[in-house]
Amino acid sequence: MRIRRPVLVLLAALALLLGAISLPLAAPRGERTYRVTMKLWKATVEGVSTLAVTNDPADAIAYAGERVVFVVRNQSPIPEGFAIDAYGIRETLQPNETKRIVIPRVRAGAFTIYCHLHPWSVHQTGTLLVLSR
Repeated sequence: MRIRRPVLVLLAALALLLGAISLPLAAPRGERTYRVTMKLWKATVEGVSTLAVTNDPADAIAYAGERVVFVVRNQSPIPEGFAIDAYGIRETLQPNETKRIVIPRVRAGAFTIYCHLHPWSVHQTGTLLVLSR
């Protein structure tokens, strides 16, 4: 069956009209989610026992204006911290605890992610790098 051109135009116009009504007025901002796992590592270096706690991944990248979500899990046997001073974040996670940390709108710059409970020599730092658009 062959459909005539005026009918196709009418159907296309109707589809556009219905689509425009159902679209949101503004597109939602981008969101980036990072799943971070805190791990305790033990090692012996030249006969000296040492330990370190790492965040895996240590670094996160986003664009200015985006919402950034960190889902942080502490797999260390002791409480660990997750801090980003520029955003007023200072969370303590108990062993095997998971927390969701949200920054609603990041601004351009490089921001240190660290554990506020332990020296930087024990808990390796990371960076939240926010690029301009």
